[in-house]
Amino acid sequence: MLDYLDPEVKLVLDIGKYTLEAGGKRIRPMLMMEVCRMFKGNCESILPLAVGIEYIHTASLLHDDVVDGALTRRGKPSANLIFGNQAVVLGGDYFYAKALWLYAVYGNLKAVELVSRAVMHMSQSQILELSSIGKIISEEEYFKIIDGKTGALFSASMGVGALMAGSPFYEDFYKIGLKVGRAFQLIDDALDYVGSEDRLGKPAGNDLKEGKCTYPLISVIDQLDEEWVLERFGKERREELRQKVIELGGVENTKRRAWQEIEQAIEYISKFENSSNLVELLESVVKRDY
Repeated sequence: MLDYLDPEVKLVLDIGKYTLEAGGKRIRPMLMMEVCRMFKGNCESILPLAVGIEYIHTASLLHDDVVDGALTRRGKPSANLIFGNQAVVLGGDYFYAKALWLYAVYGNLKAVELVSRAVMHMSQSQILELSSIGKIISEEEYFKIIDGKTGALFSASMGVGALMAGSPFYEDFYKIGLKVGRAFQLIDDALDYVGSEDRLGKPAGNDLKEGKCTYPLISVIDQLDEEWVLERFGKERREELRQKVIELGGVENTKRRAWQEIEQAIEYISKFENSSNLVELLESVVKRDY
């Protein structure tokens, strides 16, 4: 990932090294490689495209941290805290541009179209999420946000993996990626209520602090007085709300919904030969604790 970054400006490299060396699950590039491998494609030839997917994810994190005013990311001070908001926004722009360059050089026109579709979906959903801050939203609105914010890049990862392996099912895998992305985000949202800060690499309860209405709360909202919720939502007394959501089963509801989404993806993928490694990877999306 650092080799392909190759910027001319040292500050861009410094931001890139700081961000990439902080770690991460790399689940999106792994999904692309495993889909390609399942279809007996040339995995080495798509490595630059897998790197490009992680660049897009990294760019979105850099921009998100500026928008959210984040202080930590993956257990370290966030890049915007170290390098400043302006440099980080422009560094994120470089990551996006470099990803599209990799797709133009090592991919094909359809791969560029798939990944561009995902980025458009991501940016619109992130704006939608921003406009929902501090509001109680419906389940439908929640999934509209996360399908773009998270699901779209999972879609591109799996769709491109199938496409570059020569499979005619690449659009199906794009759709399946949406299910995987949903499951991933649902688990993230559950862990935000009950996860360990040491494991998460960021403070638990961050969504409630920022006034983000996620599935654990949505799943139990009909058992709560909305005025009581809004008095605590995004405010100092939010810990009372977090504990109440846990007590009412919001976290269990969220994990159960994540399994429903991933099981639909596994049911489809299991029809193909050599799918065991990919199925195992999908299961890890919902079994994780960070």
